[in-house]
Amino acid sequence: MDGLPHLSPDMSAAEACALFVEARWRQVGAGDWSWAFADPSDAWAARVTPFDPGYRMFARDCLGGPASRWLPKVVDVLPLIRDAYVVVMERLWPAEESAASALCAALGIANETGARPPTAGPAVDADEPDLVALRPRIRRLLADGRSRYARWAVSDIREGNVMADREGRLKLVDPLGVGGWKIVEALRSERADLLRADFTLGQVEDFLTIPYFGPGREGESERDDLLARAASLYARKTPAGRDSGATT
Repeated sequence: MDGLPHLSPDMSAAEACALFVEARWRQVGAGDWSWAFADPSDAWAARVTPFDPGYRMFARDCLGGPASRWLPKVVDVLPLIRDAYVVVMERLWPAEESAASALCAALGIANETGARPPTAGPAVDADEPDLVALRPRIRRLLADGRSRYARWAVSDIREGNVMADREGRLKLVDPLGVGGWKIVEALRSERADLLRADFTLGQVEDFLTIPYFGPGREGESERDDLLARAASLYARKTPAGRDSGATT
């Protein structure tokens, strides 16, 4: 792709963001987990994250699975250092709220993050063939996520995770999440047993660098305390007297 900066696997998410800026890609968004950049033509986007295993699974499914009118076009998933990565994909824009809600309602898969229930509407027919084909595909993706991250994986199908392409066609963009609030709660309650079972210290530290914990964001005030808690928990001995899980 013309204009895509050269990204190396030993590069951090912050370094990748700086390269996109140097290459004249515009930052067009920053969610809880990632930063989004649009290329100069406004045709393509890059989603940069230091840690988001749920979205990686979704992006790889979009990349390797059959095309669907309800899913974004993913061009590549580029690895960065440790679990950081960049998803190169088609440029999308916020969807109209009632249409986004109608898609969530028609898909019929419940949200598990506390979002309000969607409202059905005429914008999306639950029996539309491509949506009928998508439903079991998303259920399989969620099952795979729960198999890999049994304590953490959640369905995050909601209006805010529906976007639209340039022609206004709806796209489901982030149906599978790893519950960040669950990781934070495990750190607060010193549940080293839960954390060590699935994440290394390096992964937890990378999680604490997602945008949610950045300057001016909700998690900024708690970040340093959580980092200290993580270092302390992973430094402790296991019940059997062995050192805790390895760092990355």
